[in-house]
Amino acid sequence: MSISALRNASEPGAIVATFTAGTLINRRRNPKLPKPSDDVEAPVSDGDEVDEQKRRNESVYKYGTVTECPPPPPRKNIQTRLLARFPFLIEIWYWSLTYWIYQGLRAVSARAIQGNEAVFDTAYHHALQILSFEHRLHIDVELAVQRFILDKAPWLMYYVLARIYYSHIVLGVVFLVYYYTFLPRGQYQSIRRTMALQNVIAFVIITAWRCTPPRLLPEEFGFLDVLHNSNEGTTWTQNKFQLTIAAMPSLHFANSLFIGFCLLRYSPHLILRCIAPLWPMMMGLTIVATANHYILDAIVGSCVLVIACRANRVMLFLLPVENFIFRLIRLEKLEDDCSR
Repeated sequence: MSISALRNASEPGAIVATFTAGTLINRRRNPKLPKPSDDVEAPVSDGDEVDEQKRRNESVYKYGTVTECPPPPPRKNIQTRLLARFPFLIEIWYWSLTYWIYQGLRAVSARAIQGNEAVFDTAYHHALQILSFEHRLHIDVELAVQRFILDKAPWLMYYVLARIYYSHIVLGVVFLVYYYTFLPRGQYQSIRRTMALQNVIAFVIITAWRCTPPRLLPEEFGFLDVLHNSNEGTTWTQNKFQLTIAAMPSLHFANSLFIGFCLLRYSPHLILRCIAPLWPMMMGLTIVATANHYILDAIVGSCVLVIACRANRVMLFLLPVENFIFRLIRLEKLEDDCSR
């Protein structure tokens, strides 16, 4: 197998391996299957005694004697029993649904605007507006940061920052498994909803306000595309379905900031709480040094994250759709795995 093929298989392979580990780590040796609603016995009040006696009389008529038990309820189907044994499987489904819908919409958008010079011209002018605004705020440091690293420590760019940039999806999956394993279920579900809503808000912004990243600006601006012109990328990150004019906001930074914040606040492990701030710091340096984002992209990405955190329960409006799908495939979730 060639080096290129190995590189193309490394990311999906790492994701599959991480999800497999999460599924096995969180398996239940003695799963408790959800009980049918008919088996749930509600307390009988005085007013219900007549109905209770009627039920007993019907039992006598149907089964011969009161002491004779009715037939046992049917066994749960294979998908319900599998989910009861491996509850993390549903998290793989949630992640895949969120990720592929987001990436699919980006791909459709990329193909829809292909060759549309007016859209790309607008994105270019938006980039100029960002640079002008940053210059007034004295935060237009993107070019200086890139040149400093390329001049003083080029190895840092190609052997560290490049790998950080392309590892954000795999590390996001790793932390998702970690959150599910060690955090209370309600807290984890809030994190999952926040990440999904963050994608929704970001897609709306990149569609309504397209922006050319620094690496795609004309040569006179001085930026170098150090990632996409190197051998670090794969067919997953460099193909005709990639939406290139989507600098604003930076989900790379927003996701890293969210991961760092959750680890710092909720992780039961001291070592992770200590190193948690390093990840968003390194990602912030990466997106700027590689000329993939502006400083304002990171700031707006942080604002998107705050909104998603505050309003993540809006994602619960999709519960009826989820319930319909699960009824369609005859799948019952355990109570503590139900979305809230």
